[in-house]
Amino acid sequence: MLTPRLQAIAEMIPQGASLADIGTDHGYLPIALLKEAQIPFAIAADINEKPLASARKNTGEACLDKMQFRLGNGIEPIEPGEVDLVVIAGMGGELISEILSADWEKTRSIPTYILQPMVKVPVLRKFLHENHFRILDEELVREGKKFYQIIKVVHGEENDFNPIYEEIGPVILRKSGPVLQEYLDFRIERIEIIQAQLRGCLESKKNEILLWEKKKHEFLEVKDNVGK
Repeated sequence: MLTPRLQAIAEMIPQGASLADIGTDHGYLPIALLKEAQIPFAIAADINEKPLASARKNTGEACLDKMQFRLGNGIEPIEPGEVDLVVIAGMGGELISEILSADWEKTRSIPTYILQPMVKVPVLRKFLHENHFRILDEELVREGKKFYQIIKVVHGEENDFNPIYEEIGPVILRKSGPVLQEYLDFRIERIEIIQAQLRGCLESKKNEILLWEKKKHEFLEVKDNVGK
C-alpha cells in the first residue's frame, strides 16, 4: 500500500505510460503501478546500489520482466525517448533542479516529469519557470504533520507567473480544499514563530524582519482569496 504522497504521484501517471523512477529507494511506486497494470514498463534508477538491490528484491517474479534496474546519477542512466514520463520524488528542490539541468538535451527528450521536492520548493518552482517548464497538474498532500507539493510539468511556457507561485503553485491554489487551508495556517504560524525570535534584534535583522512580514502578508492574502 502506497503512502498518501506516493499515491498522489501514482494518480498523476496516465494508463499505459512507461516511466523511470529516479532515486527509486525501495521501488514502491513502480512496483505498485506494475502490479495494478497501470504501466507496461518501468526503470528504477538510483545513484546507490543498495536501494536498487532493495527494489529488485521487492519487485518479485511477477514484475521482474517489466522492470529494469539502473545505477547512475539522476537521469543519466535513461536513454532519450526511452520513457514517457520521469518521476523525481523525495529529494530537495535544489537537487532536482541540478538533475534536470545536468544534460539539457536528455532532459528535453523526456516529455513529462512528476516532481516532488521535500524542501526548497521555491528554488525548484523558480527554476521550472525560468527554464520553460509548464505545469500540467499539482497536488498538495498531507502526511501527519508534513505537507508535500507534487508538480507535473511538460516543456512549454507558462501564461502568467505570480511571485506567490514560487511558494504555492497555481493549480494547487485553483483546486483549493481543506489541505490548502491547513497548509496556509501552518506556514503563517511558522512565520510568526520566526518573527517572535527576531523581535529582540530589530536593528541588525531589520531587512530580514521586513522580508518575513512581506511573506506573511502574501500568505494571508492567499488565505483570504482561496475559494473565492
